[in-house]
Amino acid sequence: MKIENYNKGKNGEDMAREFLVKKGYELVVFVEVKLKVGDKFGIPEEMIDKRKLSQIKRVAESFLILENKIAKKFKKYRIDALCIVLNEVDKEIERINHYENI
Repeated sequence: MKIENYNKGKNGEDMAREFLVKKGYELVVFVEVKLKVGDKFGIPEEMIDKRKLSQIKRVAESFLILENKIAKKFKKYRIDALCIVLNEVDKEIERINHYENI
């Protein structure tokens, strides 16, 4: 189960990266990616709560402390969310919602 979740998460991150590169993203943007197959058991947006946002912010700030060159180049950062739902039948992308500056 853990490896399946890891692979699903990695797949979602790859889809998100491709989506954002096509949009021309180059800024320091931290993106929380949530991927679900179908929406019978809820939508990916429901998985992002105050606790999750706080965790993302801590990780972003830690990253910028460790990556000093990036922190100097970009004075501000932003947190976005990409919520992806795959079709249950063929696992193709049914929808992607991009939420900026959450």
